[in-house]
Parts: sequence; C-alpha cells; structure tokens
Amino acid sequence: MEVDRFAVVLAERMGHPRRNERRSRGERLFDALRDLVEAGDLLAETKLPSERALAEALGLSRGTVASAYLSLTRIGLVERRHGSGSYVRPAGRPTFARWLREGTIVVDLAKSVVPDTTLLPHTSLRVEDLLDSRPSDGYAPAGDPRLRDLIAAHQLPAGFGADDIVISSGAQQAIHLVADALLGPGDRILVESTTYPGMLAAAYRFGAEAIPVPGDRHGFDPDALRSAIRRHRPAYVFSLPVHNPTGAVVSSRRTRAVAEVAVAEGTLLVEDRSLVELTDGPVASAAAHAPELTICLGSLSKSTWGGLRLGWVAAPARVHALLIEAKQRTDLACSTLDQQLAIHLLRDADRPARVREWVATLARRRDHFAAELAEHLPEWEWIPPRGGLSLWARLPGVDGEEFVATALRHGVAVSPGAVFAPISGAAADHVRLSYAWPEPVLSQAVGLLAAAWREARQAGSVPSASPGVTSAHS
Repeated sequence: MEVDRFAVVLAERMGHPRRNERRSRGERLFDALRDLVEAGDLLAETKLPSERALAEALGLSRGTVASAYLSLTRIGLVERRHGSGSYVRPAGRPTFARWLREGTIVVDLAKSVVPDTTLLPHTSLRVEDLLDSRPSDGYAPAGDPRLRDLIAAHQLPAGFGADDIVISSGAQQAIHLVADALLGPGDRILVESTTYPGMLAAAYRFGAEAIPVPGDRHGFDPDALRSAIRRHRPAYVFSLPVHNPTGAVVSSRRTRAVAEVAVAEGTLLVEDRSLVELTDGPVASAAAHAPELTICLGSLSKSTWGGLRLGWVAAPARVHALLIEAKQRTDLACSTLDQQLAIHLLRDADRPARVREWVATLARRRDHFAAELAEHLPEWEWIPPRGGLSLWARLPGVDGEEFVATALRHGVAVSPGAVFAPISGAAADHVRLSYAWPEPVLSQAVGLLAAAWREARQAGSVPSASPGVTSAHS
C-alpha cells in the first residue's frame, strides 16, 4: 500500500474538527479506518501501513496510530500478525444485513417485531393535535415534557422522574446515545454471553470492546461479574432483564445481587427494558437498589408497533447531561409528530388491557410454535422463553450461519446465533426464531424449516434424534 496516497484518503475521511468537536484526532482516525473497512474499501487481507509510516504521513504521533490500530483489533476488524504487521481480517463480525434480502422470503422469523398495526387504537387525532408541541418550535432535546411525565409514570421503574429522561428515536437510538455519552476507543463494557446485536454495533461504533461475563437463566453470575469489573474496569455493564435472544427473565434475587456488586465497585449498570411488558409479571430493576448507578432504556416498539420510532433513556443527573449532549450531536430532537402520537397512546385508558391481550396472544403463539418444532424438528434444543418474542434454538451438529443460508433458499429467514455473541465463534450452532406471527404463518414456517433441516442433515451427515434422548424443550 502506498502510504502517502492512503494518508490523503484517510485525511479526507477524518475531515477537519468541527466546532465543539469532542473526538480526539485518534478517535477520528479510528472512525475513518473503521468506515473504510466496513464499506469494503479496504479489502480482506490488506496490509495496513506501519504505525510509524502512517503517523509520519498524517502528522500524528505513533502512539495515536497504534491506539487506533489496537481499537480496530479489539472490535475484530483488524488482526495483528507477529513480525508481519496489521491486516484487515478476512471475515469481519457477522451482521444481519446479508440475511435480510427483500423479495426472497416467504416467512420472516428473523425480525422479532409486532407484525402489524393491530395493537394501535382507533384514534380521532387531528392535525392540530399532532402539532401541539412543547416547546412550540419542536426543538426539545430531552423531549416533550408531557411525554416524559407519562413515561416516568407508566414505563419506568419507581424512582425515575421526567427530568431524568431523554426521548429517543426508538430503543436502538437510546443504546447509541448511551454509547456516545460514555464510550471511547479502547473502553470496555461487560455483557452477557449472548446479547442484543444493536448494542454490540453501538459499542464497536465508538471503539469499545464488549467482554462476556458468565451467567445463567437468572442473569449475570454475581461473583463472575465482580471479578470482571475488577479486571476490566468497564465503562458500564449492559443487561437485558427480559433477555434477547433467549427470552429468559432475570430473577429479583439476582437483580439485587448484581446491583450490590455495582454499588460496591462503583460501576454503572445499563438495563435495556424494551421487552419487560412482554412477560407474565413485573420485572425487577437494579434501579431499586442502585438508583445512582442505573440507566434504564426502552421503547414502544415491542408492545405497540415498530413503525412508531419512539424510545427513551432515563439516567442519573451526571449521565443525563451527557445524554443530552449526545442527542444534540445526533439529531437535535425527536419528531414532534411521533411524540404527540405516543402521548395519545400512553394516555389511552385501554392500553394496559391491549398489552395484556398481546402478551396472551404471544404466549399462545409461542406454545403453538414450540409444539410444531417439537413434532417436526425433534433434534433441535431450546429452553421455553418466559418473555419477549423469540425462541433461541440450538441446532446440533450444524453451523447456524450455514443453516440460515439454507433456510433462506427454502423461503424462511432466521437470525444466525453468531450475531448475538461478542466473541467470534460463540453461539455458532444457534438461531433465533420469532414467534410473533399468527399460528398459520408459524406452521408454514416450521414446514419450511424442516425442509431446510433435511437438506442440512444430508449435506453435513447430522445424526437423527436418538430414542430416549431428551432435548431441552421436553
């Protein structure tokens, strides 16, 4: 690679620091390199210039370049080969993009979403109602105060008030705002062994490393978490009280134990509570035990409709100010129209009943789906989910990503397990399957999955289920 020419390209990508720019030159270099790799402009096996040569060409210190290379290595885009240099990895982190191909899917079980708008109430809202903004110019970085009051009253654990909340464009932006506010290149966060891919993407976007911590169906192992905090000194710990992808629900006892570890170690906890309405009872929060260290986020997407891009993040005062700054850097404020519609939905007296009916519907669909899988795919293993919209299945003897490709040829999309794992190769024999669709659609999906499984077994000589062997779904 010709260093001077490469430096020109990088300098253009880095740009000139904007007014009030928070990123250091090293962070801007990391962003530019990451963008080139992820866009495919730097091909696999490309050898990057030496740290010294690139530093001289860009007029930076060698340490700045070394830090950027190290951050790229930590997030899996670059590998350092002893005695040879730094190279673009042959295969980057797995993503959803290659599996979600419009026009080829008969049944889409890859997206865990509300399938349609049937959970929205009939409304007589007028245009004037949708334009009733606070403030009148529509620019409120924290969001409409009336909406924040409603979220504090109905959607968050006790203890949070309207002034703790920042409205976001869905839970994904809330996750992004937390990462923007708290992370920089080289930082670390602690996560469960499988976690939400959107959170991993946000962490990688800001140059951080996600480190898995052992746990079980009740949540993090408190002793393992304490050891990991002391070893890695993370910016925060990210948890899913109703887990995605497994559908496990954290226990109250485990929540308290994790909060006590956080208090003892002075570590922030970030709870993604997007799925807490989709279970059969209240879901515990660390905010009850560590209010000054707990950040909670959520959205209306899973209980109302994904097309309503409305979420929130609530945080202690010292973090809240950073979130406001991040929101202003991102998009200044959320859509006034979305916020007014959300106010209308949360004021609707019938909303709790509609959510309860949605949870009951999901339970029926889950049970139907599980029965179909047990009948037609007895080799598959899973633990029945207690919440959420998805089932996490292990495919014995088959690579999940390869099966995803096979299933797609048969007309059904599923999510490969690898995208939920912070470590390459982990969960490679798993897939996530949404059961949010009506029962006839789920039956059709299982038929397609069974055909794909037969093809995969023939290709890979996967053994049939043996008599007397009990799978996890039994």
